[in-house]
Amino acid sequence: MDMRELLIDAADKYGKNTAYIYRDKEYDFITLKDCSLQLANSLLDMGFRKNDKIAIYLPNCIEYIYSYFAIYSLGCVVVPIDFALSLTEVVSISNHCGLKGIITTKQAKFNLFELKGRISTLKEIITIEDDSRYVSFDNLTKSGKDGLNDQNIDSQMFSSIFYTSGTMGRPKGALWNYEHIHLGAEQLKYFTTYEYLKTILRIDETERTIAAVPLSHSAGILFVMTAVKYGMSHVIMPRFSPLDFIKMVDKWKVTGVFMVPPMYYAILYLKEVESYSLDSLRWANVFGAPSSYDLMMRFQKLCPNAVILNGWGMTEIIPPISASSPENIKSVGRHVPNVELKIFDSKGNAISTGEVGELVARGKSVFCGYYNEPELNQEAFKDGWFYTGDLGRFDEKGNLYIVGKSKDTIKVGGELVWAAEIEEILLKHPCIKEAAAVGVPDELRGEVVKCYIVLKEGIVLPQKYVMEFLREHLSRFKMPRQIEYLDELPKTGSGKINKAALIKRN
Repeated sequence: MDMRELLIDAADKYGKNTAYIYRDKEYDFITLKDCSLQLANSLLDMGFRKNDKIAIYLPNCIEYIYSYFAIYSLGCVVVPIDFALSLTEVVSISNHCGLKGIITTKQAKFNLFELKGRISTLKEIITIEDDSRYVSFDNLTKSGKDGLNDQNIDSQMFSSIFYTSGTMGRPKGALWNYEHIHLGAEQLKYFTTYEYLKTILRIDETERTIAAVPLSHSAGILFVMTAVKYGMSHVIMPRFSPLDFIKMVDKWKVTGVFMVPPMYYAILYLKEVESYSLDSLRWANVFGAPSSYDLMMRFQKLCPNAVILNGWGMTEIIPPISASSPENIKSVGRHVPNVELKIFDSKGNAISTGEVGELVARGKSVFCGYYNEPELNQEAFKDGWFYTGDLGRFDEKGNLYIVGKSKDTIKVGGELVWAAEIEEILLKHPCIKEAAAVGVPDELRGEVVKCYIVLKEGIVLPQKYVMEFLREHLSRFKMPRQIEYLDELPKTGSGKINKAALIKRN
């Protein structure tokens, strides 16, 4: 089914059931269909056609959901832009992809008139507030015709350009087709066939998740597609706040969550966490970055009825791709059949089980390439394989372990150091809240390790005690030569630690 058909089918199946909850208001499946298709018809009347690129530049909100459904129903290309990005970054992305329209808010951090003046291809600005200077989103959803004619959308047409958050460098646009937007939800459902997950994951109308990650993230599509495919409902958080999160889980009886590691840390250190119940949670999935086993075990104690899962996927390989068993959450588990994964050495040869190398992928879950980046694509794709940049290994049972990123390694005097290894050890220290390790230039060794650390509130910890703690666990060449305390670590819009920003500090 295409998106138009999915909306119609979901309205017939689930009717007045709750599809989304936003600012304590419930939106049912009939309303979802009507508003989304009316918006689609209005966009048609404005002149938007297949393959036109329309950005969504909003915080998480119900209008974001309607926009996804409407744009996909037309066969246009969605460009979800992280709401944390600046004017310069939005302009750069928009000019790179040839943006024709943008759905945004007057609460943006910059003047929208300036935006239009700097993007030559931009024809329309639509705002979720009424303002005579812009096209009103609300009027489009109210004035558009009911229903929508079949737009004859081919599954291989381009559907989305996700500009990656750039944790290790500049953003680049990952291109998806219309088949890709279905795969994440289908792969999530596939996990229910795993013997160790079938009694935990239901993936039907009894499930309710919370959209804590930005809807501009590639994982945000799960909150779109699992609703219309399976009748799941979702609570929308405008922006992640640990206190709001636990309040929403308690109030709306959320059954499952997908979040990146820093979000779990924020909840663990919340003073009010014991004042609310997380008993409704049946599962919590950690994804998006290498995660600490200790972190997951500590979160497990907060939600006694939930199973903690470790998962893996990336914007370039439609997430989720794998999920761990509850008994082995140091692994990210076995992968779905839509993709073939192998571990290659630096010469492009497959290596033995248990050895660490770069994870490569091929199959229909692999994206279409980076938009308008021929040199980057030539580097990323070799002999039919996509080189993920993630370092990993497989065990004898086919379970995948993510060690870190190939670009997140530090070469100290010819020896390779994985930043993730150092970070995991630091996070075991009872006084440390957050940590990141990066490489900094050194005349003698080429690079040395530098650690950025955020201490728990009210803690004073001399650096010599950190060094003593690390010496118990690390080889000498892996030891940091510098430690710097920060009040907080810089984050990308999706909540990951922004290593590029840390490296720039040196």
